Amino acid sequence: RRRLPHVEMMMGTGNLTELTEADSGGVTAILLGLCSELGIRNVLTVQVSPHTRRTIEEHDAARRLMFAAAADNALPKGYGAGLLQLHDRAPYPSTSREIAETAAEVRDANFRIATAEDGIHVFNRAGHHVARDAFSLFPKLGVEADGAHAFYLGAELAKAETAFSLGKRYAQDDPLDWGCGADRPEEDKNRLREAGHTLRAKA
Repeated sequence: RRRLPHVEMMMGTGNLTELTEADSGGVTAILLGLCSELGIRNVLTVQVSPHTRRTIEEHDAARRLMFAAAADNALPKGYGAGLLQLHDRAPYPSTSREIAETAAEVRDANFRIATAEDGIHVFNRAGHHVARDAFSLFPKLGVEADGAHAFYLGAELAKAETAFSLGKRYAQDDPLDWGCGADRPEEDKNRLREAGHTLRAKA
């Protein structure tokens, strides 16, 4: 590059993403960062190994991230979370104390679920329980005779445990955000979202 600074170059990224047993998002971010620094505008990649099934989307997210950072002469952060697939920078929007304060104000039977640094919180007017293992919470909820509610709580608690284990942000009734690692559900931005299970009135 020093000898021929203006010559177009191509980087092949597949040898690293395909042949390294590591999640490809971080590898791709580093490679596209090198492309940005060296002025390499052409990239050849392949999507063959099952563990690189989202490499095209990762390359797209990485090129946008690095282009924006270079244009602003800034670090590649704060431009989008597409490459934060397994962990979030701020996984817990509320502290354990804040969740406890909210739980103390609840006056209905609907269960709320949240995560904080100490584990999974589930609460309603009957009590507030905290654990790191979703299975240990279930016997305390008293929903053995309510199959539909038990199924819903099981699905949400499993999702909350996954989020807590990985350090991802959990929001009740919303899917986990896997960045560009998975397709996101389409959402009509011109309409209000329907209420989730927790906000629907119980019969």
